[in-house]
Amino acid sequence: MSNIERICVFGDSTAWGAWDCERGGWVNRLWLFVGERYLSHQGDFKEFYNLSISGATSQTILDRFENEVKIREAEAIIFQTGNNDSAFLKELGNYWIKPDQFRANIEEIIKRAKNITSNIIFIGAEKMDETKTKPVSWADVYYVNESIKKYNDIMQEACLREGVLFLDTFNLLDNNDLKDGVHPNSSGHTKIFEKVKECLINQAWI
Repeated sequence: MSNIERICVFGDSTAWGAWDCERGGWVNRLWLFVGERYLSHQGDFKEFYNLSISGATSQTILDRFENEVKIREAEAIIFQTGNNDSAFLKELGNYWIKPDQFRANIEEIIKRAKNITSNIIFIGAEKMDETKTKPVSWADVYYVNESIKKYNDIMQEACLREGVLFLDTFNLLDNNDLKDGVHPNSSGHTKIFEKVKECLINQAWI
């Protein structure tokens, strides 16, 4: 039996589950997987707390994750971030969170998370459909894959330095897996779920 019973997830609208109209997103798919397995007597019960917020950045996570984890007495934390940080507001080059600040935020998140638990996973940013993201249809916000990759690499390098597990999902989805160029549809969430599920099984979290 795994000693992990409670897992907190922090991220943006993708982690929150946007546009998976079948099963509510990759995090909810994880909860359903362990719940269905538990009910069939094939696995232990786990509590997944999805604490993700649409529009969140690394700063949003940094400002709030410690109290959220501690109050739930969670033994493990999953972070998914980077896409919104790399976005341009109103014009190219005007990053939502500048690269140096993003790096500092990730390093501080890791530092604080390690004071709570050694069970930490970062999930990388996802490539988007640029034909629909320069800008997106609902705001004067630009998502550019070159910048997303830059932020993804910053996060991966920080995790490597600190000995924290990093799941690279940059090339995991294609345009058919995206609802609006930004958010995964059900097939996109399924791909993320499968990759994270495999990792959690390998790490004996579930």
